[in-house]
Amino acid sequence: MEKYLIEQYDVIEDNRWLKDVRDIEVYFEDIARDYMECGQGYYQDYADFTCKIGDKFYDVNVFAEIGSAKQDVGDRLYWIDNIERITYHEIEKPNPKPITSVTYTFKVTSSELAGINDYLESNSIEYEKETDK
Repeated sequence: MEKYLIEQYDVIEDNRWLKDVRDIEVYFEDIARDYMECGQGYYQDYADFTCKIGDKFYDVNVFAEIGSAKQDVGDRLYWIDNIERITYHEIEKPNPKPITSVTYTFKVTSSELAGINDYLESNSIEYEKETDK
């Protein structure tokens, strides 16, 4: 699979478990729990995924039922109680997104620079670093 499909679209291809379109519902009922975020004070009850099976691509929508409990201190704790529904349909192969090159000049402390670098790396943003002391 082309690198841009993973980096730009987070396309999921699992040749072991996703062999046919009929595998989509079972597969995403299991893995959606790992991708959908829940915790103290926040939850995600809907998520979109793109998967590849053979040469075809599918848009997958997962809807979850959320459970919660009041905590002694702080916000409620949320979790995925149940996957309510999974819908999907075939889509065209996504095209590469256009890339724009931008130059910024920052005046930052070393800790701020570390935070910027962490952000860029965690979001797979390519960059060239030129430091001036």
